[in-house]
Amino acid sequence: MVTQPTPLSESSREVGAEASQPKPEIRQPSADLASVNLGSPINSQDLDQNREWARNYPSDALAWLQNAPDSTQRVAIAEIVCPQLAQTNAVAAVKLAENCLGEGTNNAAQYLLGTVAQIWAEQDLKSATAWALAKPDGEQRDLLLQHIAFAESKTDPVEAARLVAEQMSPGSVQNEAAVTVVYQWAQQDAKAALAWAESFPAGDLRDRAINEVKNVSATSAGNLTTN
Repeated sequence: MVTQPTPLSESSREVGAEASQPKPEIRQPSADLASVNLGSPINSQDLDQNREWARNYPSDALAWLQNAPDSTQRVAIAEIVCPQLAQTNAVAAVKLAENCLGEGTNNAAQYLLGTVAQIWAEQDLKSATAWALAKPDGEQRDLLLQHIAFAESKTDPVEAARLVAEQMSPGSVQNEAAVTVVYQWAQQDAKAALAWAESFPAGDLRDRAINEVKNVSATSAGNLTTN
């Protein structure tokens, strides 16, 4: 089990209510786009071609997703569209990803939702965290928190470490999240990161976390020597 980080900051973040969910702005697709472009989901069953079409025609792909039937094509195009949309409207991107994936728990679905959650956390940590914490306990919730903790660790590794220790269930996902936070923390404050890593129970996770700090410190020292 991952322990709480020490020292703790004087104040902890209060998770706020989920942000409102504005609808994405969608322009009408070109009338002849589907018939002209061979990679569109209407003209091709090839998922790689569908993804390339979505990259080249993001607005049309977004419009297509709104009424697309459940299919592997819908998931493939969502993989491209949702992260793009998240850059400007993360709430809408999360909502779209959930609609496209349903209750999907396969690796692709989990990774997509985690990616969008991470982008959201970089923009609005409080709302993204509140949304993830409202999910039922389980692996999917922990995977979302893993992505959010990674985003938070870049600016506030102490709070990210607390999120991992207090809100994630013991297991492989929590362990991976802890090592990721240790890595980010070590780049900012190696001494504090090492203290947290050394507080872990003896075992593989503790050894990995300590080695992560040492590797970051060695890399930093090497860079100073060569400069």
